[in-house]
Amino acid sequence: MAAAQLFTMLIILDISSHWCQMFFTASFKQHHKSAEGNQNSFALVRWYYSYYYFFGYCCVGTEFTYVAIYILAKVTTLDQYETIRIGCEYFLMISIPACITKQIVNVSQLCSACHAVAAYDAEQKNK
Repeated sequence: MAAAQLFTMLIILDISSHWCQMFFTASFKQHHKSAEGNQNSFALVRWYYSYYYFFGYCCVGTEFTYVAIYILAKVTTLDQYETIRIGCEYFLMISIPACITKQIVNVSQLCSACHAVAAYDAEQKNK
């Protein structure tokens, strides 16, 4: 059950950070992945969106990490599933770094976007 809660929290982090980023950039009629839309974001977020191959590796690696862990949770220890288990474990060696990186970017993106929204709101209120 702890794994389900962890995955739920990570998915909520992903959705909320993306939504906040989109909300902020849409306020200025910019795309949330563009250089203009990310000019006030943390450096990690700007770098992440500027290298699309790395961006793709992180996004796809995160999703495949979830799938591989799910498969490992469902596969029993019977010998007939040994190949699947070993394959998933090797695959996780490639995909887990992408998943961890994506979560770090999500936290940075959430903090950056929330800060930008708060600064914009404060500026608008103080006019």
